Amino acid sequence: MSEYLDLRRAGKRTRKPRMPNGLSAQASDTTDDGGEVPSRTVSSPNVRVGRTHVGKGVFARRRYQADTIIGEIEGDVIHDAEYGSEYCLDIGDGSILEPAAPFRYVNHSCQPNCEFDYFDLKTSESSAICRRVFLISLVKIEPGTQLTIDYNWPASAAIPCRCHAECCRGWIVRAEQLSIARANARLRAQTAWPG
Repeated sequence: MSEYLDLRRAGKRTRKPRMPNGLSAQASDTTDDGGEVPSRTVSSPNVRVGRTHVGKGVFARRRYQADTIIGEIEGDVIHDAEYGSEYCLDIGDGSILEPAAPFRYVNHSCQPNCEFDYFDLKTSESSAICRRVFLISLVKIEPGTQLTIDYNWPASAAIPCRCHAECCRGWIVRAEQLSIARANARLRAQTAWPG
């Protein structure tokens, strides 16, 4: 199975994120605990995809306060445990989200300014619960700032990190598995064929 961002630890926000200026939640979109979240029309025109030192990235076009929903991560929901790609997100319940642009290009940082989180919503179309994923600011974000998250990959999928954050771990890996990733790298280096 391919590795992917694991959102199973998400969905546990203690505070409801605030809505960006000009957006409002629809009363029909509520979490299972009664909180409101933005409607599907919130796909953010307030971001842009641009070039970074690691390829494409997503940048803010406007200012965001901390704990604000920047946009909804839309895409294809796949119910196949063997599916994987560079961009897919585990959203629990055996489901994987293959995100569409622009948010599929959110890069990793060991000091992220955003996070993905999901909400289980009742929609106006039916009483069924639907899991929806959002990008939420962790800190105040100024226009032109690259939006980043911590990928939290397991040690088995760790790759060298090039985020350049002051607190960079050197590996794209869950913080609690950093020692395992380093040990795996040393082992690979010791067993590599000279060449």
